[in-house]
Amino acid sequence: MDHYLEGIRLFNEGEYWHAHEQWEICWLNATEPEATFYKGLIQAAAALEKWKRGQPRGMRLNYAKSRPKLAAVSPSMRGLDIAALIAAMDRFVLGGGPPASTPCITLDPSTAAALEAHIRSVEAASHHV
Repeated sequence: MDHYLEGIRLFNEGEYWHAHEQWEICWLNATEPEATFYKGLIQAAAALEKWKRGQPRGMRLNYAKSRPKLAAVSPSMRGLDIAALIAAMDRFVLGGGPPASTPCITLDPSTAAALEAHIRSVEAASHHV
């Protein structure tokens, strides 16, 4: 399984804890600068998980750790639009959650195509169980 793509799928579906778990697998095997990238994603997911659990302080604290890591990496690392994610997270966290839309991950076309293929394979596998 591609843990990176699975993390994106889960994050975009609002399954932040499970996204965090997938990216942790990536982070444990990464070297810099990807380790910083994954740690930033993990902490962003943790921030949104805190929001889901009704813990706005935890959301703010986790994002305060996440943002500098995301800002420190390439603006399109692994096909992910870092600037768009930071902007969406800024709006959401500074607004305390809704009414701002929940942040989603935006990808470049080739990574988006890989994600779509991944989603199809996950769906196909779930039908065989």
